[in-house]
Amino acid sequence: MPRHLSTVHALTALTAFVTLSTASAEERGEPVAPQATTPAVVVTEKASPRAAPTYSDARMESVARTCGADAIGSITPDGSIRCQSKPATLAQTGPRELLAGTYYVSIPAIACTPQGTAAAATTGQCSGGGTLRTDGDNLFPCTVNANATRNTFVCGLDLPNGAQIQEVIAYGLDYSTAGYFEAAIWSTGDTTFAPTYFSSFGGTWQSSGVAFNGGFTSFPIFSASQPAHTVTVGNRYTIGFGTRDPNASVNFYGFRARYFLP
Repeated sequence: MPRHLSTVHALTALTAFVTLSTASAEERGEPVAPQATTPAVVVTEKASPRAAPTYSDARMESVARTCGADAIGSITPDGSIRCQSKPATLAQTGPRELLAGTYYVSIPAIACTPQGTAAAATTGQCSGGGTLRTDGDNLFPCTVNANATRNTFVCGLDLPNGAQIQEVIAYGLDYSTAGYFEAAIWSTGDTTFAPTYFSSFGGTWQSSGVAFNGGFTSFPIFSASQPAHTVTVGNRYTIGFGTRDPNASVNFYGFRARYFLP
């Protein structure tokens, strides 16, 4: 074979090897740490003490005008307007296999399923953030609000078999001295309905407290101080939460779960 043809064949083979190696590496992928900043929170309009929140169309339009398109606007239980800047977009990653390490999953309360007579009207409305509905308004569902009747909701916790649950935290807003939000986590065998409360709190649903009225609060329903719980095949995992407040001053946001893949 002529020398120049031998060189061409060698370069072609080398190029093919590099291309395949690169493609293989891209297909496996590596996790990229999300880059996000904590959104700034500014209360731009203060209501009179103990004022009841008003959700009229005119009031919500005022929220949209006050906060603008670059912020999320809502009316807090005390009636004031609250503007929160939109958080930075998380870095996107390509398709990849699940690697060993620590992961987080967040569950919005509005995505959970109401039980029994829990009404859809318990969903709180927010305005702004660039929202534009077909009817021309700026409203979107943002929280689950409490009323005088205790309402219960359930959320599925879908984690891979073998995942180790390390912590689950509930988040919400409580401005009432006569209401609360509560939550618990449990597993149930595929062939039964009996709950197994595997958290160190057992079957006692954790609560913001009936008399607490300090505003934003969070609490664990699976504490980081206890041994991790391993997700096992043959069980379904559920988070439940409830709300009750005759003053309509309790809003529930949702949950964040931290788990580890060995």
